[in-house]
Amino acid sequence: MFIKYLFRREPVASTVVTAGTVNIFLGMLEGQALLAFLGVLVVSGMLAARGWQKFQRPVDWPDQAPIRYLPDQTDQSAMPTMKLSKHRDSTLQ
Repeated sequence: MFIKYLFRREPVASTVVTAGTVNIFLGMLEGQALLAFLGVLVVSGMLAARGWQKFQRPVDWPDQAPIRYLPDQTDQSAMPTMKLSKHRDSTLQ
């Protein structure tokens, strides 16, 4: 469940971390130290970048009133009232 949550929340970062983890395991299994080192470098770099982004000070945007393109209320009713004719009533019964 944690992996699904992580991939939904951070799809790019999760994909890079997964690829780096696969590189680590393949490098260790095949005896390729360079591939394992590359995986460690990618995973640690991504985790450091995400941590740095998360702990940066958020930008404070000034509070502005929302722009309204339509008026709040109109003079017309929302939907016109429909009346069935006698001809239509007789066919439905």
